[in-house]
Order: sequence, then structure tokens, then C-alpha cells
Amino acid sequence: MIAATICFHARWQVLHQKMTALHLLHRAQTAAQNKDSQTRTSTTGNQGSSSLGAGSASGSKGSKLSLIERSSGSSSGSGSKGSKVSAAAAAAIAADDCAVGNPHVHEHTEYWGDVVAPGSQPSGRGRGLETDSAEGCCRSCKSTKGCNIWVWCQDPQICGRQCWLKRVGGAREVVSHGQGPAVPWTSGHLEKDYMRDPATLPPPDPTIDTLVLVTMYGRVRIKLRPDWHGPSVDFARRLAQLPELCTNKCEFYRAEPGFLLQGSLHAFIPPNSKTQEGPGFMQKGDIGWAGGGPGPDFFIYLGEQPAAHFGRSHTVWGQIADEDSMKLVQKMVMLPATAPKPGDMHMLDKNIEIRTDR
Repeated sequence: MIAATICFHARWQVLHQKMTALHLLHRAQTAAQNKDSQTRTSTTGNQGSSSLGAGSASGSKGSKLSLIERSSGSSSGSGSKGSKVSAAAAAAIAADDCAVGNPHVHEHTEYWGDVVAPGSQPSGRGRGLETDSAEGCCRSCKSTKGCNIWVWCQDPQICGRQCWLKRVGGAREVVSHGQGPAVPWTSGHLEKDYMRDPATLPPPDPTIDTLVLVTMYGRVRIKLRPDWHGPSVDFARRLAQLPELCTNKCEFYRAEPGFLLQGSLHAFIPPNSKTQEGPGFMQKGDIGWAGGGPGPDFFIYLGEQPAAHFGRSHTVWGQIADEDSMKLVQKMVMLPATAPKPGDMHMLDKNIEIRTDR
């Protein structure tokens, strides 16, 4: 029963519920905004129509247009006016991902994606991200690791100045959730932070025997154990070789003093996909994938006694390498953490960012 408390699925259920709530909140806002906007746009004709030449919102809402399909007609509506733009100016616009007129920026369009940073919060949880312009929203996305989709509200009377930062796995996953004059959003995408094919990367370096987790509190050194599970160590070695593969979800997020410190190594490459019974009962300082799964969520076991209650159900792939690293882990596990109710997992009040090194 104790093992269930570190269940990977439980953690992701919590995160999924949060992300689902944000998606539903954004969707409900959009539905209400579309209803209000349709009344207003009925008196303004085609004023403010999409740069894609979209028709009515009712005919395009929920459309699933890929980036490639959309881009083919994104500049056709400018007519002779566009011919006045000099080649140099056009080149400057094309070179700036966030410039108005860039083919990756579309007015009256809402792109979908996984939420990286919300533009609004549920009541009582403060304000979400807001910017004064679409360009400002775009540049926030550009500077935020893991963001490659941004959605900005261009009508402050309807949705303030909300800026939603999102991400998709690849260019072909850029789709429109809503499009047309009644849609109050401007959206864009950036060619960054897509999932990467491991086949295009250097192979894991077999000489790497340590994965270092760099935090604001110090460095945690993990001795890799390929003799316990080779595929997991290969994944860890890639993160040590190429630190940029770690997303903004590489972090510690759960702290249970005397039991475990849990985190995630969510990366721009697929996680390890194989599991294997551990070499024995986990000992203090051993590191394995959470919930008996293949990762990328992991935990550092901190119990004083061997984890007989786990059996050998976890894939174990490393151990804390030295005393200084263990002292740092013990420090971090004591940081403020909150459980919603008795018996629930204690989630850190402020997650601890992880960068990887070798």
C-alpha cells in the first residue's frame, strides 16, 4: 500500500487534472467570447477578418488545419498593398518570428497545445500571464523553455490581455482550435523545443558513469548502474551528454521526509520504455522509476531500512554517488511541502528546477 503513494500514475493524475482544468477554463472562456463577439461582428462586417482569409467563426470553429496547410494561403489576402512592402522589409519580418506580418503569426486564430503557462487562473489563485501585445506574448514564449505555441487575446474587453504559452511535439501538430472574425485570439508558433528523434543524436556515451542533477541548492551526483538496467542508463547518459534535452519539467516536485524525494526527467526525447525488476530490495540512496513504470518520473529512496514493502517492482538504475549529494537530497526533502488532505502525497510548495550535467 505504501508503494502506491509513489505511483507515477497518481502524480500524473494530479497534473492531468490541473492541465485539464486549465484547458476547460480556456475553452469555456473562448466559447463565451465567441458568443459575445458574434453579436459585435454582425454589425462590423468583415472588419478585423483573419489574415488567412477565414470565413465565419461558425464554419471554422474546431478546424484541424495543419501548419503546412495553413501557411499555403496565409499571405493571399494582402493584394496590391503587399506589393508596396520592400524586399528588405519583408526579409526583416520573415526573420523575426514575433513580427506582425510574419507567416507564423495569425490573427483571429486560436492554436491548441499542452499548457506551459496559463493566461488565466481559477478564481482565488492570482492572475495568469498577460502581455501588452502579441509580440510581447511571442517573446515570452521564445524565452520560455518548452514553449513553441503562443495565444494572445487581442480584445481586452473580452479576455483582457491574456497570453497562453503552449507546446506541441512537432510542426505537423500545430492545429487551429478556432478561426474567424469572432475569435479574439492571435496565435503563433516558434520552430523550437519540438520532440527530437534519438536516431538523429549522438549515441549514448558509454564512458559516462555519473549523471549530475544541478539545482539551485547544489549538485546531486548519481552513480549510473547499467548492470541494473542498461536502457534506463542510456536515457540518463543522453541527458548528461546533451543538457538541452531536458524540458522545463525536469524538476523535483514531491518530498516525503524519511521516505523519498521524487521528480521528473521529462525530456525532448522519448523516455525509457522498458522495465525490469530491481536487483533486490531498494536501499537508501537507490534511484528508480516511479510507480513501477519506465519513467521519466523517478524517485530517490530515503528509508533507513531496505524497501521490502516495494518488493522488486521498480526499475532501479542508479544510486546517490557520495555523502555530499546525500546531504543535499536530505536538505531538499525537508523543504515546505503540502498535502491536500491527510494521506495524500506531499507536493513541494515550489518545485525545484533540474538541469543535467556529467
